[in-house]
Amino acid sequence: MYRMNLGFTTRRVREGAASILVPKLDRAEGEHLDHALSKAPVFYNPIMRLNRDTAVLALGVHQGRLNRPLVVCEPMCGSGVRGMRLALEVAGVAGVVLSDLNPRAVRLAEENAALNGVSDIVRARLMEANLLLSLHDRPGHRFDYLDLDPYGSPAPYLDAAVRACRNGGMIGLTATDMAPLCGVYPKACLRKYGGQPLRTGYCHEIALRLVAGALVRAAARHEVAARPVFSYAADHYVRLYAVLERGARMADRCMEEMGYLLHCVRCLNRKPVGMRELREVGECDVCGSRLFVGGPLWLGELADASFCDEMLAMSESSALSSDRRLIRIIRLVRGEVGLSPSFYGIDALCSRLRVASLPTGEVLSAIRDAGFEATRTHFDERGVKTDASITELEKVLKGVAERRGKGHVP
Repeated sequence: MYRMNLGFTTRRVREGAASILVPKLDRAEGEHLDHALSKAPVFYNPIMRLNRDTAVLALGVHQGRLNRPLVVCEPMCGSGVRGMRLALEVAGVAGVVLSDLNPRAVRLAEENAALNGVSDIVRARLMEANLLLSLHDRPGHRFDYLDLDPYGSPAPYLDAAVRACRNGGMIGLTATDMAPLCGVYPKACLRKYGGQPLRTGYCHEIALRLVAGALVRAAARHEVAARPVFSYAADHYVRLYAVLERGARMADRCMEEMGYLLHCVRCLNRKPVGMRELREVGECDVCGSRLFVGGPLWLGELADASFCDEMLAMSESSALSSDRRLIRIIRLVRGEVGLSPSFYGIDALCSRLRVASLPTGEVLSAIRDAGFEATRTHFDERGVKTDASITELEKVLKGVAERRGKGHVP
């Protein structure tokens, strides 16, 4: 335990290659961790280590592709742990600019930079995020990588981040306001992200696509194309990495991959439609019920296959190779590339068909045997992504249930 001239008690923790000082939590018996973290003088959330692990790999791949020194920025740094790890674990990082509105956070980040021997390349500033980004929105002053990890929504920072990101640079962003994004507070989602959520079994994918869509539209306003290279949902957040390229035509091409998801709550049918295809929502072409509309949101790929492959290869030569959850998420995200938006929950389908729950592996094999593509999804342990329609999928599940002799098949 350390007592430094910070005005609060700290303790040392190890994360990745970094050894950092974080506030010692005064946690009451039975108190929820989130509440204890919210009272800390400087924010540090150990649960978000997976988030920071992906940042190390994603930036490592990005640096390898650019093959030049990088200057990176985290404008809401808290303890500075992410900045320390990027400086220590990613080859080619020549400078790290951190900032926070909390003077204690800035001082702690400076102490952590000194503790890890990276004070020569890590600089911490007492400054509001949008102000810092606006000071770097000119050619020659922009960043190669920006990491937005706010408490809640990244929406207020998207425009400034796009302007402050270099051509060919990358933005990583986190959204933790899952209640609006998953349809609990649809008006809040519409305000922040400009899209209507869907309260469905695949709401976390909808959430990720809404966040991606908000970034794509923010970039397009500045004639910049933002294309996701890796993204996922985990715990209480969604995380997205996108590479930015300047040019009106490229921005227009990205906008062409924006659209809507039509969802039937009765039969679970869903259909992605482009921005120009949404005239009249109409009725479900399977059961005739009313269709609900989600979006506008990103309908394109949420990850790039080669980028995922390079993340996996990089993980094998690092200490992150032992992180089974991290590796599994990357592999599952890689497997989802090429399949259309949304997924089906096996348990929900079995319940609708009034059959006993079926094993995921057996369902996947049956879908493939029927001539369709199918894969597991990282969004749900019991979720399946497939190009089969709801009608075709139900037929497959009925066949599996009949062969197993389970439940009643109408």
